[in-house]
Amino acid sequence: MSLVDIPEPSRFRIGNLFQDNNFIVPQYQRNFAWEDNEIDDFWNDLVELADGRRNSHFFGQIVTFKNPDGNQELIDGQQRLTSSSILLAVMRDIASEAYKHNRDDMSPDSGDVLRDVQRDVRKFLRGEEDSQPSLMLQRGNQDKEGRDANAFFATLIHGGPDHAYTEPTKNMVAAYKYFQRHITSSINTSKTWAGRVDRLSQLFKAFVDNFYVVMISAPSQRDAFIIFETLNSRGKDLKASDIIKNHLMYLSGGEIEEANQKWNAVSHELKDDSDRITHFIRTYWAARQRLVVESHLYRSLSQELTNGAKGNEFLDDLEQLVDLYTMLEGAPLNKLQNFFQNEALAEQIDILSRLRVKLFYPIVLALAKRGFSRSDMVIVMQKVISIFIRHRTIMNDGTNSLETGFAVIAEDIWNGKLNSVSAINEAMTERLMKPDAQVKGAFLNLTKDGGLRGPKKWTLVYLLVQLYDEELEEKAFTDDDFQLVHVGETSVSPTMLNYIGNWTLLEKGLVSDYEKAVGDNLTRSRLLNRSFITVNHELANDVEQGWNDQKLAARQAAFASESLVIW
Repeated sequence: MSLVDIPEPSRFRIGNLFQDNNFIVPQYQRNFAWEDNEIDDFWNDLVELADGRRNSHFFGQIVTFKNPDGNQELIDGQQRLTSSSILLAVMRDIASEAYKHNRDDMSPDSGDVLRDVQRDVRKFLRGEEDSQPSLMLQRGNQDKEGRDANAFFATLIHGGPDHAYTEPTKNMVAAYKYFQRHITSSINTSKTWAGRVDRLSQLFKAFVDNFYVVMISAPSQRDAFIIFETLNSRGKDLKASDIIKNHLMYLSGGEIEEANQKWNAVSHELKDDSDRITHFIRTYWAARQRLVVESHLYRSLSQELTNGAKGNEFLDDLEQLVDLYTMLEGAPLNKLQNFFQNEALAEQIDILSRLRVKLFYPIVLALAKRGFSRSDMVIVMQKVISIFIRHRTIMNDGTNSLETGFAVIAEDIWNGKLNSVSAINEAMTERLMKPDAQVKGAFLNLTKDGGLRGPKKWTLVYLLVQLYDEELEEKAFTDDDFQLVHVGETSVSPTMLNYIGNWTLLEKGLVSDYEKAVGDNLTRSRLLNRSFITVNHELANDVEQGWNDQKLAARQAAFASESLVIW
């Protein structure tokens, strides 16, 4: 990308910035994404000024270009200006409510101050009585109420919070309520209306008079893109997806509307969540090109995506694969079954989701891109599960080598180097499969904490369901009929309490009586015999005769041998 001469920056106070410009956020820009951390920093900076601990605050840079209509199209700075507009609206609304309901209890001077705040904010924000607002957000993509970002923003600014359905609009409402809560708390520290109004005036004047921005208004849209990318190439204040989007819009040239439509289709599927979009792109890039850390993602992409054709191909791939990615993220089993139309594959994905495993995503994307059938995917996914269980669950090795290894396999699938199920599985076995002797040795001392929910629970449930070799999947996962219980507590050594061999699954209706019967071998034996699970009937005999370390160790050893067959 070539550099351009950066135009002479203009320095504005916030009040003058809004008064002297009309800003428009193009549809291709990222959505409002500031959350509690950024809003909290914003508020703390304002309080420092209002309290006199500083004289001024530099609020950052804004990059724009003036379009033919005379409006400043925002390439960088939407987050600051949107948050500023919301803050001003909250100050106006608080002043309005205070004056409306309490003017008889305050002095004329206090009433004048409140009216001045309302008047000035209306002058800054505009947008009433058919006037053009000082800031207009993205238009086009509508929520289920038929509102785009700009319509929702206008309602929020001029009418207060409404129900939000998308991530950006939820962020807007959260910012409004944050400012409302903190300003109210700040002014209510005074017991008099004169003191409260004075505090509101301090906050208002500190913001509009002492917050500064530098605006760089480029001569063209292309130059604005280059300036933005030059200033933000390290991605310090942006998610990787945001600067990647800017790069793609720059590459698209005259096809920017088409490129933006493709991006928005992807963004919409991911609820306009910058983090999710970034994770999706990183997963896609790991499958197509190479695995990189998030902080290097933009740099890696920009080195490869150097023209409009490559950018368009990239967007086409994202559009093609985003629905699949959303399924991998944690869709419920019934949605997985509807999407894949293959029960076995849906169950595999569901299990990995319950175990919070994401390392395999690039492999699935690569398989889909290369057109492998669902039945082929089942065979590959069984190998993926086997490798994960051996590597991570049994041997407790770290995930870095596994993530890298899966990404390498995915790349070879994507580029056609691995073009059959047998070739894929052979490559995974050679590169990633832990040897039998190491796995069995690790299993002999394998412990798991269990638990009532989350991946700890589902990891142990999955191990036992597979080791029991019974038709338990639906009852254990879909219906969640069972609970994890120790076979014995007081009769085994404390160090062996959480050995796999000392765990079993028991119907939830039997668990309470089982747990109460600690030390009562006969009662526990009877409860195990009432279980649907055949293995529990075999355990019942051992428990009735007296469960101990030796029996536990023998069961663990049998599981260790069986694990080599299953995984």
